[in-house]
Amino acid sequence: MLEEVVLLAVDEKTGRLRAAREFGTAYALVGAVFFDLALARRIDTDTEEIRVVDPSPTGNPVLDRVLAEMTARPGRKTVRDWIEAMFHRKEDLEGQALQALIGQGILRHEQSKRLWIIDVERFPLVNNRPQQHVKLRLARAILSDEIPETRDIMLVSIAEACGLLGYVLSEAEIENRRQRIQLLAGLETISRKVREAISGLDQVLRQASAKVV
Repeated sequence: MLEEVVLLAVDEKTGRLRAAREFGTAYALVGAVFFDLALARRIDTDTEEIRVVDPSPTGNPVLDRVLAEMTARPGRKTVRDWIEAMFHRKEDLEGQALQALIGQGILRHEQSKRLWIIDVERFPLVNNRPQQHVKLRLARAILSDEIPETRDIMLVSIAEACGLLGYVLSEAEIENRRQRIQLLAGLETISRKVREAISGLDQVLRQASAKVV
């Protein structure tokens, strides 16, 4: 799901990584890591705490580093604590996901100069099928009336919480299916807790930014 979030954020025309709102993609990346670990049955969440239920490696270097850190810090228990801790490593998560997609031949890396000084990075799609597949799954989950697979429920939840739905559906479609989106986003306990943690952290960061201004 970490790679799927990056694919949603890549503009298919420009190759630039986009964000519908400040920190939106960063929140999505962090949430995706925990969803991936939950899908791999390495962590579980109840109404209060997140815990490691299986510390064995998944084989994914990004997930295994996070899992090892969670195992080593049993005192850090709430989803909010871990979302906040991982938010400070958002650039690492993004970079690792981009490298994985480049290695799979889905993206390529381009770097140029703006005004001969500022580095501009782009990641054009080499193979657009994975991105279209992610978008199709997201649209189908929202526009149909069937209960999607757990992975797609989580994808709806993180896309809604982080402002990524607009890259797939029109404003009218999102508004018409608002009840459906809220239903799906609340089906999984970990989805609810991650969304709550993201909302709380976003509010804190916005308040801090307002004070600086």
